[in-house]
Amino acid sequence: MILELLKKVLRVSKALAVKSPAQKDVRYQTMHPTERFRGQHTIDYETCIGCDACNKICPVHAITMKELPFKKQNIVPEVNLSVCIFCGLCEDVCPTKPEKSIVLSGGRYDMLSGGWHADQEQFWVHVDIPQSYIDSRLEEEEASRVKKELAAKKKAAEAAVTDGTLKIQESQTGMPDFVGENI
Repeated sequence: MILELLKKVLRVSKALAVKSPAQKDVRYQTMHPTERFRGQHTIDYETCIGCDACNKICPVHAITMKELPFKKQNIVPEVNLSVCIFCGLCEDVCPTKPEKSIVLSGGRYDMLSGGWHADQEQFWVHVDIPQSYIDSRLEEEEASRVKKELAAKKKAAEAAVTDGTLKIQESQTGMPDFVGENI
């Protein structure tokens, strides 16, 4: 009986001497990366076609689409990392080739283990598009629009000449003037 009592006292004293994992303060330690962690999102706004597939497939709705002032490709994704579960479905569904426009790569694991933050803005992957890129895209769209308008006017004038609705009259200067009958 005394022997059993000594065994129990020895076992309890060993347990008190060894620090258990529950007694460690892990609030300020960086967590180890889990198997599901695939990295922080990187978004390439130049290759993104604005298809909205990544937003539609996200199971936790961590992706929102940012409006752009363009006519084509007028949206790009932005990711809320505090909601994201890093499943990678957004990268898998992205149709751009050969490189994907949204990729999970690199990143810091401590961005997820920093504790509670009042400012959730630091958990967003924002797309910062330079103003020079926006200006050049708007100029390209304007040049394309003007080119299409000129082509349409030229086609309409050629159609009017072939239909006979325009008559060619020579003015006093000897240069041909086009005068429409329905004017």
